[in-house]
Amino acid sequence: MKNLNGTWLKIKTGDDYCRPEFIEFTNDQIIHFELELKGGNELSKVRTEWSEKLSESKYEFVNDNRIRIFRMGKTHTVLSETESKTEDTEFATDYERIEPTKTKLESKKIEMLEFKAQWNNEKIPLKFNKILDSSVIQEMNKRMKRSGRKLVLENLQGTYFVSIFDNDERERLIGIKEIDEKKAILFGFPEKPYEIKAE
Repeated sequence: MKNLNGTWLKIKTGDDYCRPEFIEFTNDQIIHFELELKGGNELSKVRTEWSEKLSESKYEFVNDNRIRIFRMGKTHTVLSETESKTEDTEFATDYERIEPTKTKLESKKIEMLEFKAQWNNEKIPLKFNKILDSSVIQEMNKRMKRSGRKLVLENLQGTYFVSIFDNDERERLIGIKEIDEKKAILFGFPEKPYEIKAE
C-alpha cells in the first residue's frame, strides 16, 4: 500500500464552489478539515464533522503525492420545463499531499515578487495583495460594496499558498512547491500538467 501520511489538499475544479478543504488519513478514517486564519499569514486546520471509512472507499493513486477518491452522488438533468431525470453518478476528487515549500525567502520578500504563469492557454499574473479586477470591474465593485479579487500569500505547516480571495472569501488555494527570485513552481491544478512554472 502506498504512503498515505501527511495532509492532502482537495483539488478544486471549475465546478467546485465549496471552500478549500484538506484531508488526513488516520487508522481507517479519512478526516476532513477546513481552514481558519491563526494570525498574520499562518493558517490552521479545523476538523469538520465529516469523516469516511478508507476501507469502504474506492480510490487510486495518480502518482506518489496525488490520490483520487471516487464517491457516489446524483446528477440531475433538466430535459424540459416539466421533465427532469436523476441518475446515480460516480464523482472523482483529487487530493495532493502538501510538503513544506522549498525556499530561502521570507514571506515579506515573496509578497513583493511578481510572476506570470500560464495554464490552459491562460496567462495568470502572480501579484500579491493587489486587486486583480480590471478598472471597470473595480468601479462596479465599489458601487456594490465588494472588495474584488486578489491573491494573498498564506502558509499551512510550512507550505506557502497563493490564496485566491473574492470579496474577502478564500475561494481557492494554489500550492507553492518551490520559489526563489526568478521562478515559482505551483501545484494543485485539476488537470495535467498538475504543476506549472511561473517566471
